[in-house]
Amino acid sequence: MKVIKRILKEGKIELKVETLDDLWHLYNIVAAGDVVIARTIRRVKVGDEDDRKQDSIRKPMTLVLSVEDVAFHTFSNRVRIKGKILEGPADLVSIGSYHTFNIEMGDILTIVKTHWPDFLLKRIEEAERAQAHPICAVVTIEDGASDIILVADYGIREAVSIYTSISRKRGDQKAYDTTMSEFFSEVATALRSQLEQNKIGLIVIAGPGFVKEHFSEYLSAMGFKGMPPIVVESANSIGIPGAKEILYKGVISNALSELKIETETKLVEDFIAHVAKGDGLAAYGEKEVEKAAQYGAIQNLLITDKRLREGTEEQRRWLDQLIHDSEKTRAVFNVVSTDHPAGDQLQRLGGIAAILRFRIGD
Repeated sequence: MKVIKRILKEGKIELKVETLDDLWHLYNIVAAGDVVIARTIRRVKVGDEDDRKQDSIRKPMTLVLSVEDVAFHTFSNRVRIKGKILEGPADLVSIGSYHTFNIEMGDILTIVKTHWPDFLLKRIEEAERAQAHPICAVVTIEDGASDIILVADYGIREAVSIYTSISRKRGDQKAYDTTMSEFFSEVATALRSQLEQNKIGLIVIAGPGFVKEHFSEYLSAMGFKGMPPIVVESANSIGIPGAKEILYKGVISNALSELKIETETKLVEDFIAHVAKGDGLAAYGEKEVEKAAQYGAIQNLLITDKRLREGTEEQRRWLDQLIHDSEKTRAVFNVVSTDHPAGDQLQRLGGIAAILRFRIGD
C-alpha cells in the first residue's frame, strides 16, 4: 500500500492499492460514515429526456460518497464501497443518489474520517512497510477428486474443484494409470493457472492415502518454471475441511512464518484453552477486557475485524482507547479476521478477548 497524501488535520488520507492484501486492509479501514473520493465509471443517459432514442453511456468521473456499506469480494479481488453521492459533475449525477466504487489493485482513493484511530494509522503504516505476503495454494487430492484452495491474510477460499472418473477395472493397471495421469494433468494445469494469477509462495499437497505423494512426484517432473516450494502433508479429508486441517496443524507457518492467519488461529486456540482450564488467564467481553487493561494484565489483545468495522462512532472510539491503554502496558494488539474458523469463533464470543499475563481478582 502506498500513501500518496496524508492531511490528518482535515481527516484525509489518499492511498494507492497495490496488492491483494492491500484490498483486505482497505476493507478493514473504510467504515460506514466515512467519506471516500475516487475516480469511477458511472452509466448516464445522454439526450433529451423526451427523446425515445435517449442513449445510456458509461462516463469516467470523480465522485465523493458518504459511505453506507463496504464489502470485500474475494472471488473478484475487489472492495465494493457503496454510499450516497455528496459531490460530482452536476450535469451527470444527482446529488443524494447512490453509487458503488469497485476498488481494485492499482486504484487510488481518498478516505476522510472525523477521527482516525491509532490502530488504523498503525495498520496503514504496517501495510506501507510490508511487502506482499505470498499466498499458499493447498491442493487437496485423492483418487479422481481434487480442490485447490488459496490461503492468504484475508482468509481461505476454494479456487478450483476437479472431479473425474478413474478406471478401477480389476486387473487393468494400464487403464488405471492412464486415467490417473490424465487426472494429474488436469489438476496440474489448474494449479499452473493459479500460479500465473497469484503470488503463490508455497504449495501444500494434502489428502488421505498415497495419491498426494504420487501427484507431488508428477508435479516435480513437470518442471514448471518458477515453481514455489512443495510440502506434502497427510489430511483426513479433501476440500475446505482438509485445508482447515492443514491450517490447524501449523504446516503453513513452518514454511511461511509470516502468514498472519495461522498466528491468529494459534492465539484464539490459546485463549480457548485458558477458558477451558479456568486458570484465570483469559478474559472476554467489554467489561472483563477493560478491567484487565486497567490492571495492565493483558499480554495479547484480540479483536475481530468485524467488531472494529461495526458499531457507532462512540464504540469505535472506546475500542481505540482500549487498544491504546493496553499497548501502553506492553500488550500486543491483534486484529483477527472473521473469514477463517478461529476468527468466526472469537466473533461468536463478542469479538473481543484477551490472553493475560497474570490472574486478576474478582
